[in-house]
Amino acid sequence: MALGRAIIAEAPVCLMDEPLSNLDAKLRQEMRGEIRTLQQRLGITMIYVTHDQTEAMSMADRIILLRDGRIEQNGVPEELYTRPANAFTACFIGTPPMNMVQLAPTANGAVVAGTTEPVVLEGPADGLMLGVRPEHISISQHSGVSAEVVDTEYHGADSIINCRIGSELLALRVPGRANFGAGARVRLRWSAGDVHVFEAESGRRCEHAARPRDVTGKVA
Repeated sequence: MALGRAIIAEAPVCLMDEPLSNLDAKLRQEMRGEIRTLQQRLGITMIYVTHDQTEAMSMADRIILLRDGRIEQNGVPEELYTRPANAFTACFIGTPPMNMVQLAPTANGAVVAGTTEPVVLEGPADGLMLGVRPEHISISQHSGVSAEVVDTEYHGADSIINCRIGSELLALRVPGRANFGAGARVRLRWSAGDVHVFEAESGRRCEHAARPRDVTGKVA
């Protein structure tokens, strides 16, 4: 990364540019802790450049997320995860990334594109898309939106289930092994408090355009 301006500070500033990129996963994890401990013990300001979001989230006091030389968001790690300023940040932070779902209008509100129910956003939703993280979606036995399993990825501690709802694809994270084969029918639920709304064209976060609704109602 090329720095576009000089950094002027009274205290020492340390710049590290991808220092762990050539290490294996185990050594990278160990060195992240060593670098963070050293920085805190010495009390120095460190500018750490990385493409690895795990390094950024686990080591930084503050993250500046860049795309094509422009700042997408500047904030503490928790802010970038829980209140992404735009769709780019929402999809960059998190593994798997946040689900982005296209919407379709109905007389009662917006639904996931390719479905007729349930309503996921109240009010007009033209030009909007809905975001929800995989870990905030759960499987329900009797309620929620109907979905078809596309495939399942087993990661050991958890599994990623990729599903199709209408014309949209969503991923959800569940603990341990998920015994769902391709084509299985499941019902998915999420809370309105875990929903993010973005402008489809610009990607900017929308705070007041529409009100998310809990997806818990039973559907046919």
